[in-house]
Amino acid sequence: MSKAKILIVQELWWPKGGGGILATHLITEVLVRHGLEVRVVTGVEEHEVIDNVVFIHEPRLRASNKLELWFNAYTVSREGWFRKLIEWADVVYIPRYAYPVIPRVKELGRSVIVHLHDYQPVSYTSVIFHGDIKGDFVRTFYYELHQHSLMRALITSLLTPINRLAREWVSQADTIICVSNRQCKIIRERMPEIKGKSVVIYNPLPNISPVRKELGDEKILLYLGGPSFVKGFHLVLKVANKLSKRYRDLRILMTKMKEYRSLPSNCMALGELPYRDVVGLHSRAYALLFPSIWEEPLPYVVVESMLAGTIPIAARTGGVPEIVSGTPAEHFLFKPGDAEEFLDKIRELASYTPEDVATMGTKLRQHALKLFNLEDIEKALLKVFT
Repeated sequence: MSKAKILIVQELWWPKGGGGILATHLITEVLVRHGLEVRVVTGVEEHEVIDNVVFIHEPRLRASNKLELWFNAYTVSREGWFRKLIEWADVVYIPRYAYPVIPRVKELGRSVIVHLHDYQPVSYTSVIFHGDIKGDFVRTFYYELHQHSLMRALITSLLTPINRLAREWVSQADTIICVSNRQCKIIRERMPEIKGKSVVIYNPLPNISPVRKELGDEKILLYLGGPSFVKGFHLVLKVANKLSKRYRDLRILMTKMKEYRSLPSNCMALGELPYRDVVGLHSRAYALLFPSIWEEPLPYVVVESMLAGTIPIAARTGGVPEIVSGTPAEHFLFKPGDAEEFLDKIRELASYTPEDVATMGTKLRQHALKLFNLEDIEKALLKVFT
């Protein structure tokens, strides 16, 4: 029996990009480990390699914006060399935004799997807010205004009708993978046409060894979202200022903050760090601060926190509740956008001893390993891909 042949088309490749890119890397390792042949077309030239995977660099996929990417992806899909790749493959896997490839793949009689790590087919910005603002125009304006600028909000919101193309392209896929039950529910409500071909498969766990906790008298909290409005940075600033007046032994370490103009005295900006160094921060961390205000499908940062034995103090949004259900972290969930409840949860954690935190951390890691059972995830993936 011949091996199944998988063609992956993705603009970025690990370590460029975030959690969705990491997930693709881990899924590719699963496919290769089980004997599938994999070729990858990506816009990134320097990236982590995987044994027995053929990488093809297509710089046009490294576009500066979504519209440019879609134009380039369409152009590439019509070229002869790319047609040969499609004809070689049994399945074409689109784990990010190269959706214009899909109609060409279907013309040539191949199957398409789309993997959704956000809400791109139903939201121009790919974001759905908790307690969502109705209408993509209003949602986009609100997002761009707070995340970037008024000028960008005015321009970008006018482009929202173009996103109907994304919905049309994705609806042509044979299988659509969602990464959490909450995300799948939201997308199915807005795209009922995909209900019969959408499945929920959790992302594979990153390879994080048990972190040796070295919890000192100084209570270290981690915030890894950068100066992002949708990640809840404004809420972190609000609670940090209040905490600084009472807790001398509490410090918030922040990544992706190198160029931010000013921070409260109890916050330390660490800039951009390699992935391994970010994971290493958990050795001294009591908690992860995760005040996101959008419906994050399956935030790896929360999963990684649990694997590292760090308690996530997280907004009750997106896939977070199903990740922490039945664990000590469930108690530390708070209403999205509620700075006072967020503050109360931090204050409560600050009253715990290092031994209390370490005990809860052990339970969190055990839960994450059970919930994200690799054997179950691999079986689900292979069922879809073969």
